[in-house]
Amino acid sequence: EAIRLRTYLPILKQYCESKDVGAALAVFKQMQSISTVILEPENYVLLLASIAENGFFCSNSPPIERALDLGLNHESGPELFDELVSEMADDVLEISSASASRLHNALAIGFKERPENNLKEMHPLASMPISRQPAESNEVVACRISLDRSSGICPVTQAQQRLIVLEPSQRRQLHDDLLTLSREQFSKFAGKRDDETPERATEELLKFSDWLNERDGEPFTAILDGANIGYYMQSFDKGRFNYHQIKFMVDTLEERGENVLVVIPHKYGYNSFYTSKSHHQQLDAEERTIMNDLLRRKKLYKVPPRCLDDFYWMLASVSDQVSARKEVDLSVANDDSSGRWPGVRPVLISNDQMRDHKWELLEPRLFRRWYGCHIVNYNFTAFVMGECVDGNEIFFSQADFFSREIQGNQSGSGKAWHFPVSDWDLEERFAVRL
Repeated sequence: EAIRLRTYLPILKQYCESKDVGAALAVFKQMQSISTVILEPENYVLLLASIAENGFFCSNSPPIERALDLGLNHESGPELFDELVSEMADDVLEISSASASRLHNALAIGFKERPENNLKEMHPLASMPISRQPAESNEVVACRISLDRSSGICPVTQAQQRLIVLEPSQRRQLHDDLLTLSREQFSKFAGKRDDETPERATEELLKFSDWLNERDGEPFTAILDGANIGYYMQSFDKGRFNYHQIKFMVDTLEERGENVLVVIPHKYGYNSFYTSKSHHQQLDAEERTIMNDLLRRKKLYKVPPRCLDDFYWMLASVSDQVSARKEVDLSVANDDSSGRWPGVRPVLISNDQMRDHKWELLEPRLFRRWYGCHIVNYNFTAFVMGECVDGNEIFFSQADFFSREIQGNQSGSGKAWHFPVSDWDLEERFAVRL
């Protein structure tokens, strides 16, 4: 039987409770080395809290026995905290508020006799208050903060959060995972048709991937979830698919300097189609003109029948677009003079919350990093056929300016760590600087 977390966890807890930090660290490193032991955020916090309570994260603290023999580069001090949390950041995305309180109290105990410490123990069930006062340069920080949404700067440590984008290898992994996922989902989506095989889903998605890489011209910088935009706020009109809304979105983005690709399910590329089992829609002359103009300009991609469009617009957002891009970085700087919102390109314009169970099959860190970097939400007053209110405009909620994952950044007084907390607000973090 494969060794699991439950095999080691009682031993780790016993060493932590008995304050045998060296033994606890040895067990934890052994747990990290076994692929079948899946570590949870709470396991990291258990170890960190044990080391903190015993004062080993303080400057000039005595070394932990055998730490170097275990492959660590540091035996104690803030540097050891940085090293262990760096490993944690590679493995988990966030912690709970209970873990934040546990770590806060452990640091308050461990730094109790240090002059640079202002931390006070708090009741484990109490809600941690938000701190806004800038810390002194040598002050120990372990508190709840709210980041400036526009800059990503922590008001206490003054450290600025980074937007952590997908590495090229991660983009390739996500690309390949989508191919695999499309094959698995096609079997469910297409049913038991004798004339269909799951391989067709992969073949069609590969054709799309090749087209993106081989096409000439300007690279796409904005991918549009056509079905999401076409049906936006259209429930009042029997669920009409509205091409006028797609044109409105395309025109707005092109005015902002983006090069647009609209991805739609196959049936919406015809002059008539069923929007539901009971409702048939016929495009009028103006709608047909919009559709044909997008096709003529090669701005509209019709996903093959019985293939899920989700995989296509998601893959387009991570495509290298080899011929068109020519290895040029498409990202937009924070101070772009043309008014384009900053961040990676292409962006994906969609209000899809992507809560479908199929996305759970993707690696969580890659999915969150992709979602945070690429997704842009929108809001506008819905059209009635081709009519809209005067002065109608689209409001965009831009992709993340900084990443919602554990990260350490220089603050001028050592490295400051910021932990997203699952049951706090999105901009709130548990900040630690030793």
